[in-house]
Amino acid sequence: MVEVKCDRLRDRLALSKVLSLAELDSLTTLIRYSACLVREPQSSVIGVTGPQGVGKSSLISAMIKELTQHGYRVAALLVDPSSPLSGGAILGNRIRMPYLPDEAFVRSVWAENERSIPLRAAVSIELLEAAGYDYIVVETPGAGQVNTDILRISDLVVVVLMPLVGDEVQVIKAGMMEIGDLYVVNKSDIPESELMYNYVKSLVKGKPVIKVSALYRTNLGELVSTVNRLLSTRRVSGDILRKRMERRRFIVEEALKELLETQLRSSLSKVSPSILVEKPNLIPEVISSLKASLVKRLSGGP
Repeated sequence: MVEVKCDRLRDRLALSKVLSLAELDSLTTLIRYSACLVREPQSSVIGVTGPQGVGKSSLISAMIKELTQHGYRVAALLVDPSSPLSGGAILGNRIRMPYLPDEAFVRSVWAENERSIPLRAAVSIELLEAAGYDYIVVETPGAGQVNTDILRISDLVVVVLMPLVGDEVQVIKAGMMEIGDLYVVNKSDIPESELMYNYVKSLVKGKPVIKVSALYRTNLGELVSTVNRLLSTRRVSGDILRKRMERRRFIVEEALKELLETQLRSSLSKVSPSILVEKPNLIPEVISSLKASLVKRLSGGP
């Protein structure tokens, strides 16, 4: 395994190597580099989510440009779902980010089983913060009433919408109006954007709604200033520290889940399939036996 000292994480090449290790074995990497993790919040983690096709990647690209122009160090982590059949992932988010500043650090990471935030992504966020980035922007494949993990790892959640999305009721059903701290109506150059803007404002009373055009870079300054204002308020109130605690609780939970899943698959592979088919009355006994086996194996150490 590649050995990288904590102070070397600010080097882009060294950081890339460690993040590659995190993708291959998140838990081992987390254990190895736990001493590098910061004790006080240093980075602002901005989660960006929304339905497919609303321009999340383009908006993130525009936000990165705006932030770097103000002298901030910015990293982006783009989560892309893998195929449930082949296990492959296109990781094509960066195709829509052709003009990123050279100083920005952008990386794609794959997520299995339609998980919006896999353990490897959460560990990568910790490593990016240890590398000293001021802002870490995280794009998820989407959000709704199921995939809301973005809430647990972000200091601020930006929900991106656009006009002409079809049935407006679907926007509500998807749970989008519940998880955002800030709502962005992208593609404001489309005439129908005003209707969408007013519709969203009527649904999220008390939360900021901003019209932007990532393509034409309009209102990007207003978006970034609103993000910074909300983050500043959360720092004063102590919400940022509480968010940090929640993110690390999420990491611990996901690490334990991965260990359990690995142990469970190993134990289940030893059960004869014929028993499950020919003797269904023994299924409760199989479950009890697997439970006892898991407890014994887990109590024996990592």
